[in-house]
Amino acid sequence: MSLTLLAAVSIVLMADASPDPDISGGSSEINSAVEDPSPTLLPGLLYPRESESREVKSLDGMWDFLVSPAGHALKGYKEAWYADELSKAGKVMQMPVPSSYNDITTSRELRDHVGAVWYERTFFVPASWREQRVFVRFGSVNYLAQVVTISVQNSTKADVYRLPIGIRTLEWTNTSLLINDRIVYLRGFGRHEDSALRGRGLDLVTMTRDYELLQWVGANAYRTSHYPYSDEVLDMADRLGFLIIDECPSVDTENFSPTLLQRHKDSLSELIRRDKNRPSVIMWSIANEPRTQLPEAENYFKEVAHHTKTLDPSRPITIAIARGSSEDKAGQFLDIISFNRYNSWYQNTGRLDMIIERVVSEAESWHHKYNKPVLMSEYGADTMPGLHELPNYVWSEEYQAEVLSKHFEAFDRLRMRGYFIGEFIWNFADFRTAQTYTRVGGNKKGIFTRDRQPKMAAHLVRRRYHSLNVELDGTELPSDLENYVTFYYSRRSEL
Repeated sequence: MSLTLLAAVSIVLMADASPDPDISGGSSEINSAVEDPSPTLLPGLLYPRESESREVKSLDGMWDFLVSPAGHALKGYKEAWYADELSKAGKVMQMPVPSSYNDITTSRELRDHVGAVWYERTFFVPASWREQRVFVRFGSVNYLAQVVTISVQNSTKADVYRLPIGIRTLEWTNTSLLINDRIVYLRGFGRHEDSALRGRGLDLVTMTRDYELLQWVGANAYRTSHYPYSDEVLDMADRLGFLIIDECPSVDTENFSPTLLQRHKDSLSELIRRDKNRPSVIMWSIANEPRTQLPEAENYFKEVAHHTKTLDPSRPITIAIARGSSEDKAGQFLDIISFNRYNSWYQNTGRLDMIIERVVSEAESWHHKYNKPVLMSEYGADTMPGLHELPNYVWSEEYQAEVLSKHFEAFDRLRMRGYFIGEFIWNFADFRTAQTYTRVGGNKKGIFTRDRQPKMAAHLVRRRYHSLNVELDGTELPSDLENYVTFYYSRRSEL
């Protein structure tokens, strides 16, 4: 007689639009790093892989889905929706997992919903799992999540786990980043885990296409803006040899408080715990565009930097800084300075003639102040695919290409100065944002559309990155980099 176990998993996701009073209230004094001299190293976190002793069962598929009423985010907890079938709490719909529920339906309310939602799935547990140690893992859960599931008695049987590894050395000086004793120049993108319909849900088809395009365009690096990416995405980076700036979920950080500081440290502990063994990860980004000009920022980021470097002294740390070098108070604690600036877009719109001098002078000011390597972590311009203007005009494909080209000239001047180590376009592909009059269907700064087709600028970037590959790494140019024009033009291109 065989025994079949039936299990149910309920999960509630919470993305609260209202500020947490403990986080966003008035500023509180942040104590110095002596309070946290030795952060506790978390145990290793292994990605599920099958072996002789391990079996993986996917729960991907259609789940029951229910939205908590607007203004009543805790209704499900108070009424204990998890104690019975979710369908008894209200009219459920079927929602694919993984996916982004905001991108699936035709409902305006669900597209714009920020708050609690509930997922439920009932599944059969194999009889072979009896008295085995069982883990339930949710790989695409974001924001605040709480899981309710049955408990399973664990066993102590012998276990086999195979972890792919890569071996490389990583060093940095006040001017350079070195991998295997070779100076590295980073060229790539800021990205988002985002695509049509799937949203931020893991999509292996989109992931594969993205890596194909990254190789096609000649990039060697990207930043996981602005959160840890899925294990599957980073597994592919490990295999293909991309260089990753791994970023924790800290965006526009301000209103510094002890509660926020602890949550910030916890997020970095979890990130390092998961990704510390990945050869692709060469740098930790501990925040994106925080308010580093504020007086409280100095002690706050002193603590965050100390915490990160105590957990992992083998990798440099950075912040994508949006404030000016003269007012910044966090760069002193970093190993590498990264800065975001949108010349001729958010500042001096249309003034392409100002880009080169402004980029060069700002990078110079960062290096002069901190005597550390500098890279540009964000720059670009929004572009509507198919919009052409001659002469170029903002939002046109010609304008985006010219903005990037001017930056390329600035970067080459900076490379000659010996401390500039990388360029990251914002963004790899267009992505969805909240509705606002400055967005046309989302952020359009990608050199690829949201469905991963190239804009005019993608071909320019491809020529740039592959030319750098030839210059710096000794590779060969792709045979299809240029279309044939005339014999004279082709000979000049070769020279």
